[in-house]
Amino acid sequence: MTTIFAKGGIIMWPLILLSFTSVTFIIERSVFFWLEARKRKPLDIQRILSLAEKGDLKEAEGAARQSHTDFIARTLLNGLVHKEYSLSRALETQALIELRRMKKRLPILDTVITAAPLLGILGTVIGIISSFDILGNKGISDPMAVTMGISEALITTAFGLTIALIALIPYNIFRTYYQRAVEELESVCSVFEIIMQKQPQAAKASEYSA
Repeated sequence: MTTIFAKGGIIMWPLILLSFTSVTFIIERSVFFWLEARKRKPLDIQRILSLAEKGDLKEAEGAARQSHTDFIARTLLNGLVHKEYSLSRALETQALIELRRMKKRLPILDTVITAAPLLGILGTVIGIISSFDILGNKGISDPMAVTMGISEALITTAFGLTIALIALIPYNIFRTYYQRAVEELESVCSVFEIIMQKQPQAAKASEYSA
């Protein structure tokens, strides 16, 4: 392994750095999304919406506080706390905070996936230039030196592609989790806003009937 690394040249150093970066963030994001999944309380979310629909906003706020480990419950709680000022802005603000947490470090993995193959190709190009330089100096009297130089140049491309492929699968999984969170937040917040918009109408209707 050390021999292969040495043959790859100076470009192997940034590739090694990218590989360590990707492994570190893949582990960190895996733990993060696993913990987020364990903290989810979908039944409590339904209960909060049900209480809000009945007009029991204090009870709904209390239920949201009890379920604060769920990111959707935290979003609904922020809406309930600031409902007198701007419900939609309160929901949007907290939703952006939650989504920012989920998207954290994903752009870095995306950069690794893009940069690793490009660095590998750069290493290969540098190696091929060196091989042609040898060919120009020695001619075809030493073809073994030229072919060995080209084979060594391809090491960086192989290494860069390997890093990108290893990072690509978990990155796409994380992106899927993130996209699901976006869709669920949009859906629940839309339902919650509709429920809250009905509250004044329901109050007026009850006063009229009385």
